[in-house]
Amino acid sequence: MLRLYFDANATAPPHPDAVEAVRRAMTEDWANPTSTHREGQRARYRIEEARREIASALGVAPGELVFCASATEALHLLIRGLQPALGHRPAAVFPGEHSACLNPLKDWSRVTWLPEAPPDCATVVQMAANNETGILYDMPSVLNALRIRDSVQAWGKVPVDLSDCDAAVFSGHKMGGPRGSALLWMRPGLPWEAVMEGPQERRRRGGTEDLPAILGLVVAVRHLTERLAMNASLAPLRDAFEGEVTSWGRDIEVIGQGSPRLPNTSCILFRGRNGEALHAALDLAGFAASTGSACHSGSVKPSHAITTLGYGLDDARSVLRFSMLPDARPVEVEALVAAIKRLA
Repeated sequence: MLRLYFDANATAPPHPDAVEAVRRAMTEDWANPTSTHREGQRARYRIEEARREIASALGVAPGELVFCASATEALHLLIRGLQPALGHRPAAVFPGEHSACLNPLKDWSRVTWLPEAPPDCATVVQMAANNETGILYDMPSVLNALRIRDSVQAWGKVPVDLSDCDAAVFSGHKMGGPRGSALLWMRPGLPWEAVMEGPQERRRRGGTEDLPAILGLVVAVRHLTERLAMNASLAPLRDAFEGEVTSWGRDIEVIGQGSPRLPNTSCILFRGRNGEALHAALDLAGFAASTGSACHSGSVKPSHAITTLGYGLDDARSVLRFSMLPDARPVEVEALVAAIKRLA
């Protein structure tokens, strides 16, 4: 059966050049980069070379980047590392933020929901793009608060500006890099303490660096400009898809329509339908989509990203997310529309 993939926000296929970089690293540069012999130092050089190249692409200093194994790890390292110095003061966070941000904030004295932020707010955590709705968000200006940007879904889909934040997190597997590759960026001077002890990453993140993942990531970054252009071109195709589906009627609504959104993402409410059942039917018909965040799609609990927008629990259970790959074609979208009209 021909299968069509509309779940790019969960993960995207790695770029072929990134796959080759991972393969070569695993066969040629497998030495431990902490070792002092020639093989180990060659691996160390490759890591620092990759750090410099990625830092240049992001417009930051190489020493401000920490390689991590996932964005979830990076967010936990960042937020828990700030907690000893700042956790006695409240944090402000978008209520629809990913659980990778919300969970480490449980250790803070108080968490308030944006756009509200108390005068003594210590930090503001704001996602650049919501992974389920695709809605884009600006970083709120809160006096004297440290600003954390969750850039996981935005990277590779829309330009990312770090001038309005003090720390940010990025994920490789959302934009053509391998799983196991992620970045933590912090401005110098933050009141941050390492929570994973070890000599690696300038003592900021213990554990042997994953050189294959890092080298796969840097190759994906080399294709970042191309990927941004391809994703930008998806907006008309996304709009046409939404127009076809909603014109079919029967209480179908695009969540976030009219707001600035990721060009590849459609979050559609099929009011009165069972979202899980429709998702399963589409899967059997050859279409990969999502009932929400990939981290929660196996849960029966409705998505908090939807309910925080004012939708009820029944509506939240009737939502599907369709997120296109950069090279999505109109004929594929037409096939998806036909399947939705047949199965919904």
